[in-house]
Parts: sequence; structure tokens; C-alpha cells
Amino acid sequence: MREVNFLNRRTRQLLFLILAVTQLCGATTYVYSWREKRFRPSGVLRIYAGLILFVVSLLLYESFSEMLLQVREMWPFMVGCYAMLAVRFQGFWDTKDLLKLLNELLEVLEQVNGMARHPNIFRLRHLLLLVLGLQNLLRCLHMLVDICRSVVLESCAASVLVFFLLAFMLTFLLDITINLCLFVVLIASYNALHRCTRSISNDLDSLCQSRVLESGQFLVLVEQLHRITQGLIQIRVRVFQLTLRIIKHFRFQWLLGLIYGLIPFLCFIAIHGKDFYYLSISALNLIFHCTVFKILSWESRTTRSFCHFQMSTYHKEFDRTIDVLLHQEIKQPLKVSIYDVILDTKFLLRLLSLCAFWVLVNRQGYLLFHRNIV
Repeated sequence: MREVNFLNRRTRQLLFLILAVTQLCGATTYVYSWREKRFRPSGVLRIYAGLILFVVSLLLYESFSEMLLQVREMWPFMVGCYAMLAVRFQGFWDTKDLLKLLNELLEVLEQVNGMARHPNIFRLRHLLLLVLGLQNLLRCLHMLVDICRSVVLESCAASVLVFFLLAFMLTFLLDITINLCLFVVLIASYNALHRCTRSISNDLDSLCQSRVLESGQFLVLVEQLHRITQGLIQIRVRVFQLTLRIIKHFRFQWLLGLIYGLIPFLCFIAIHGKDFYYLSISALNLIFHCTVFKILSWESRTTRSFCHFQMSTYHKEFDRTIDVLLHQEIKQPLKVSIYDVILDTKFLLRLLSLCAFWVLVNRQGYLLFHRNIV
């Protein structure tokens, strides 16, 4: 097997860097064991994350009455903070399920590497998706810091509260980033399987055009390729089932993540330049997330590679295997969804249209109110 190239080495280092940041912020309570080559729970990180969750919950409880006194100005912060709190509690209690999914993903990656006969499954576009995800995270964090700077702080306790809320918002954004990283790894796995499929298809075409081999040798080689294809299909089915479980595990995070992304469209009036900047960031976040969902759905399509098999006159088992596979894809296509709501481009267009309508209504209401005052 070949060595890990420069691009794949940097991609893995970026993934481990994101993992280290999530551990530092208390978003994850597991570590990677290089000796066992799997993730394992960490008691120290769990105590650390639980302590952060307890402190933030206590601060939100103490500031709840103050937020109610200024509910008209503070309701976006109230909705955002308590949505993030719900996500963090859900993530804290479901650590075992996520740990099981991560270890299973590592096993699947080993099988994919074995099928591809090299460990270089990441391409430049996968690294760019990770970089864009980090840029997305930094833009959101910069927007939160800018908003908190514009809030007038009357006491030291309020400053401490804002600081903890910023750290807490960062952990929420890291939860979304973790799921995006898992989706990118799954996209890379599907892409590697597509390349393996095309390689088998090319070997079959070369074998069909060969006139040197005898009939017995030809059937033996075809049977070997058929067994490899069946193993490839089994890996593909396992990746498909794992993808469905990951989507189901993170559906609550994505639901509240969408609510968090829609809050700026409800509270900003889009009169000043900063308001347009905040709304543009929120719109770009929604577009980027739905684009990743679309890429994952597209890469999971088996017809992109298996439809090129043409062995009907040479080996009937191939056609029977491919027909079963295509029937499974038609029967159960992969769609990223949250509670039966499919997150595709149609949903994105409807969401952006609704956001534009909200911005227009808020802007016209603001202008009409000030016109009546004048």
C-alpha cells in the first residue's frame, strides 16, 4: 500500500486540529488512541465539559429575569442561548452513541482504504470543503463578537456573562462543524468507492476485449472481479447505513442550527451596512450547509458508477448483482433530512424566499414607523 501523500496528511491534520479545538471548548468528551487506533471516552474531558455546561446553565438561569425585563431587545439572545443549551445537553448525554458512530466510521475507512489499495481517499475538493467549514465557523464567531461589542455592559457580571455566552456559542458552532467534518469524510469515502467501481469496470472492459485468454482463464478472472464487486457493494451498503445513522444522530442539532440561522432575519431590519453584513453571513451559512447536503446526496448515488457495467453477454451474475443494487437505490435514495423534512435545494430556495420576505417586512415596517413619527 502506498504512503499517505501531502494532501491527505494535511487533511487529517486539519481534522485532528478541529477535534483538539472541540476538546478545548468542552464540545467533545473523547480522545483518539493512537495505540488502539480508535476513539475512547475521557473522564477528565467529561468532567470539564460538564463543569462548563453547569456554569453556563447557572449564568443563564440567573440572567433569565433580566432578559425578561428587556424581552423586546433581548429575545433573539434568549432564543439563541436556550437553543444552544438544549443542543449541548443533548450532545452531552448522547456521547456514547456518537463515539460508537465514530469508531464504526474508522472501521469503514479502513475497509475503503483496503478496497482502494491506498490510504489517499481525500482530494483537494474535500480539503476545500473543510476549509470553507472553518471559514464559516470563524465568520459566525466574528459576527457574534461584533454583536456582543455593540451591547452596552453596565457591570462586571454582565461582562462575564457575555464572555461565557460567547464561549458557549462557540461550542454550539463546533457541534455543527463536527457534523460537517463527518459529512466530508463520508463524501470522500463515497468518492473513493466510485473510483474503485470505475477501476473494476475498466478491468472488465479490458477483459472483454482480450482475445488471448482461454475461456477457462476468462471465467476465473471474471469470477474474481465479481467477488471484488460484491465486497465493494457490501462496503457501500455499510457506508450508506452509517450515513443514515449519522444524519439521524445530528438531526436535533441541525433543527436548532436552522433556528439559530434564521434569527438574524427576524431581528435585523437591514437598514445599516452591518445589518446587511449579518444577513449575508446567515444566508451564506444556509447555502453552504445545503450545498454540503447536496454533494453528499449526489456522491451516494450508485448509478454514477455502476451503470457503466456491460457484462450481459459475458457473465449474468454481474447483471443480477447490479440490478439488485440499482433497485435498492431507487427504493431508498439517500436524503439529508431532519424529522422527515428533506434539506435539499428546494428547501433552501423556500427558506431563502421566506427570509427575504421577513427582511422586506421588517424594513418596510421600520420605514413606515419613522415616517409616521416625522
